Amino acid sequence: MEMAIQAVRKSVVLLFLAGVHNVLAAPVAYIDEASFLADLNALGYVPVHEGFEDAVAWGNTRGQVVTANTSQGLEWTANNPASGITTGAGAALTGQYGLYSIPHGSYTNPAPGVTCFTPGECGDGWRGKATDTLLHAIGGWVSTNTPYAKIGLFIGDYPENPVDFGKTCDPPESENCIGNSTIGTAHQFFGVIDTAGFERFEYRELEGKLEIDGGDIKYIFSDDFYFVLGDPELVFKNGFE
Repeated sequence: MEMAIQAVRKSVVLLFLAGVHNVLAAPVAYIDEASFLADLNALGYVPVHEGFEDAVAWGNTRGQVVTANTSQGLEWTANNPASGITTGAGAALTGQYGLYSIPHGSYTNPAPGVTCFTPGECGDGWRGKATDTLLHAIGGWVSTNTPYAKIGLFIGDYPENPVDFGKTCDPPESENCIGNSTIGTAHQFFGVIDTAGFERFEYRELEGKLEIDGGDIKYIFSDDFYFVLGDPELVFKNGFE
């Protein structure tokens, strides 16, 4: 089933991105890395790649959990104060390391008044924050070892400013649809470009929850991010404004 989902997504990606190359007046979602990078190039942006491989920048996360880590102008943290971040081989798409949070989500130490019975309320994930400028884009690959999971990307902190990744229907006009934010064990790309700029972002799992008999908790992992940092007054080429 997972291979079928991936095949359908690839077949509709051009339709999903229709109109993107004309105007980016609002945040635009991407589930295809090639299209994401192509649009960054068309806008005149030069993205930074973060693969978590640099031993100097990420050495303190090897085999241990840290509260925060800064690399290439981004500060990375877990998405809740009770968790930290680490890097390991199991999360990697390429190279030896990928990023994830430990503990996964805030299920064992939720915020006051939170029960974790609502999907996403205590979901696993991580945040990134620009240290001295604005972000204009973020995109990376996410996977799960507890399929199926649902990925949310927020400009800011959950639940503010969710990015809508839409759905894929097969055939296109039918009601046989799958949300593009649903993932299996294979890595899937999720990104956003916002030319207005933003300070921070959050990736969060939105399907997992606690139940009386234990619940259905989901774990997510990530690798190979591309992001853009810079002056919001950047002059775009090719007619972008």
